[in-house]
Amino acid sequence: MELCSQLNYVRSLSPGKAYFYYLDDNQRMCPLQIDRTHLRAPKSGYAEAYTGNFKAKNVAPQDLAFSNPQYIEECYVSPGVDDIYCAFSLRIRANTLFPEVCADAATRETLTGLAETYKELGGYKELAKRYAKNILMATWVWRNRECRNIEIEVKTEKKNWKIADARHLEWYGTWDKKSQSALDGLTDYLTKALSDRSGYFNMDIKAKLTVGWGDEVYPSQEFLDVKESGKPTKKLAKVVLNGEEESAAYHSQKVGAAIQLIDDWWDEEADKPLRVNEYGADKEYVIARRHSSLKRDFYSLISQAEDHIESMRKANDISNDIHFIMAVLAKGGVFSGASKKNKKEE
Repeated sequence: MELCSQLNYVRSLSPGKAYFYYLDDNQRMCPLQIDRTHLRAPKSGYAEAYTGNFKAKNVAPQDLAFSNPQYIEECYVSPGVDDIYCAFSLRIRANTLFPEVCADAATRETLTGLAETYKELGGYKELAKRYAKNILMATWVWRNRECRNIEIEVKTEKKNWKIADARHLEWYGTWDKKSQSALDGLTDYLTKALSDRSGYFNMDIKAKLTVGWGDEVYPSQEFLDVKESGKPTKKLAKVVLNGEEESAAYHSQKVGAAIQLIDDWWDEEADKPLRVNEYGADKEYVIARRHSSLKRDFYSLISQAEDHIESMRKANDISNDIHFIMAVLAKGGVFSGASKKNKKEE
């Protein structure tokens, strides 16, 4: 199958912005406020004393002892607060069943057939289970997962699930009976949501984090490509709570990235799941685990869609490569290939 000049899928999982708060004595939501701090950081970078070839610069000893003034934003738990909350909403739509935009009828037919066969063989349950794991494990609170306890609550139109302490749940570990029951229930819900276009599926997800007074909290950090005089060089994400004060927050993209940490199909001996990405980007090691030279990247695999359909029907089974393809389509994006005009010029 050739990738046509215009091909894109709308993401199947749409998380909202996650917001932090705590409850006062009257159970009123209160913002987790952002502090602005001036500090003097010591000079410690490589470039302060060395050139690119590891040659020492001609700097006086006093020069390396000077401070580097910084103006940043930080977030800490207020004294007297034992629990903070982080919550977000999630919409799920079965957008992998066919492309949103596709310039070629044959390509659309092939991709639709791939999704239909995948659905018939129960493939969406595998994706659903992996998304459910990250939701219930509180992967989406990132560094804040290292606190004193994390209680998770997931609410849908029909049923709710709770996890008493998400810190003890692991991707490759064995889950206790109650947690496994919640995982099974949420998996069934997400399976239907990912494969059924006839309904609407929404959930509200909340984490209750038990913390210490003065503990540091780690919201999203804003990307600043230009430094402005008199303004912090490190800014944290915020939302307006109750129409009044600003509270710390996570960008929706950061929440989505955590839920999509499901790709451990990149190698038979993979030791961790990666965020779903066309080339298997591994930020920890700064390497592409699915480099195009390996022919395990999304574009190499999707071009064999007809073969994948045939292999699924023949073996009545789904390979890891096909799970990866469908996970990328669930992530959504523009997957256009070269236009016919460019091909002729080549």
